[in-house]
Amino acid sequence: MVFVNEEDPVPVRVSSAFVNQISASQTSVGSSEDIEREVRQRVQAELAKIQAEKDAAVDSTFVNYKSSTNANAVMTEQEMEHLARKTPAKQVKVLPEEITKAQDALVQCYRKNQDRSLDCWAEVQEFKELVQKAQNAFIATA
Repeated sequence: MVFVNEEDPVPVRVSSAFVNQISASQTSVGSSEDIEREVRQRVQAELAKIQAEKDAAVDSTFVNYKSSTNANAVMTEQEMEHLARKTPAKQVKVLPEEITKAQDALVQCYRKNQDRSLDCWAEVQEFKELVQKAQNAFIATA
């Protein structure tokens, strides 16, 4: 084969062996469809690899969060137990019998007069007076 450059009329000769070699290399590379398929496969492989790394990172973060949450729960439970041991038990004071009777009478009156609770004014007044006396006595002894 002879090629001639139109701008510079110098003939260039190419042997048939060279042409065959170039033709063979083009067919070994493959068609554009084969190349595109190969590129897609490599991109899919990279995406799968990135997704696997991302999943592993999320899993390790979850495991770390879960273990730190469990540790925090254990610490909080221990702190609560420590506070419960440290806090003295609250002693329940028994109300005087007259206050308990007045309270019971007031509750019974409210139950009997659910629609007319103002009818229990006398019981309310008696209960308030007894509680006020108990408070004054407590303050005087303190």
